[in-house]
Amino acid sequence: MRIGIDARFWGPRESGIGRYVDRLIAHLHSLDSQHEVVIFLRHDAVAHWPYQHPRWKIVPVGARWYSLREQLEMPYRFGREKLDVLHVPHFNVPILYFGKLIVTIHDLILDEFPTERASTLAPLLFRLKLMAYKFVLGSAVQRAKQVITISEHSKQALLRQFPGIAKKITITYEAVDPLPAPSTWEQIAAHGIEKPYFLYAGNAYPHKNLERLVLAFAEHVKANPSTHLVLVGKRDFFSKRLEGFVRDRNIPHVTFFGYASDAELHALYRHCQAYFFPSMSEGFGLPGLEAMMCDAPVFAARASSLPEIYAEAAEYFDPQSVQEITQSMDRALHDILLVQRLRLAGRTRVEQFSWSKMAEETAAVYEQVLHHGRTTNTTKHH
Repeated sequence: MRIGIDARFWGPRESGIGRYVDRLIAHLHSLDSQHEVVIFLRHDAVAHWPYQHPRWKIVPVGARWYSLREQLEMPYRFGREKLDVLHVPHFNVPILYFGKLIVTIHDLILDEFPTERASTLAPLLFRLKLMAYKFVLGSAVQRAKQVITISEHSKQALLRQFPGIAKKITITYEAVDPLPAPSTWEQIAAHGIEKPYFLYAGNAYPHKNLERLVLAFAEHVKANPSTHLVLVGKRDFFSKRLEGFVRDRNIPHVTFFGYASDAELHALYRHCQAYFFPSMSEGFGLPGLEAMMCDAPVFAARASSLPEIYAEAAEYFDPQSVQEITQSMDRALHDILLVQRLRLAGRTRVEQFSWSKMAEETAAVYEQVLHHGRTTNTTKHH
């Protein structure tokens, strides 16, 4: 049998989807499968590709995701390889591809937060993009023989939109990888960071809810003037807008760290007083698990997939309540027993998730589609 994987998003730190594709492929590589596998990879990624297998073939492609070229070129690229099944790890399935299909839908954030503030596009272009997204998503989900998603929360979001697909949804939970040895504290402190500090790592998109986080910190720091807030993430339109928000309100002790290497991120997790994850919507919530892996106590939004994934290993707050986030900060600073409990619970929780298990469950979906066509629901729970 011949399995195709659209790996154009591939890259351990490219994006959440890029990490998912990398870990899936790495662990599929370790499985003893007799199938032929065809990997569709960006031209610029081929030189960095680390996986070699006698039954695997790399097909370099130039079409970028979400592009017209993707819609026109990729059906031909996929079709030429005579695939028995194609796995596309995102919703962007070319509408003119008619082969047997498996699709992974990570979240429906664009449906849950269809706001122009989440885009740099002009309002009309944003609305056109949203219409195109809904059409391509609906086409992919309806045509797929099996839909993989990464949490019960995402599954339920899919069922609200597409109630007829319940029997073909499989949940395969993600996991986290060990980070390299941490940078020294002196290297981190060189960025102007002082202890104690609260940490957030990720992008600054509106659904991440960082404006409320910094407003809560502004209240907390009035009574706790030694506390700092460190925001890690690449500099872009959204982070610059947030910097302006902090500057206009004259909120002290907020550090925009910018992009952090894995070693720097490891150190930032290890030394923080607590990791705060105020996001309104997450398909899975990898950063919180990554923080737990590095012994950071996690305080998270009581929203979307986060209580499902973190269970009792996090302390929760209402993400729409600045007052509750402030109270959580106060507890993170002063409640030593709570912080110790969260550290211990976090270490245990992380061990419940495994990339190798995710790959095995995904390979089982391949087998079911290859041999039985449409599958029955095979939800996995931890």
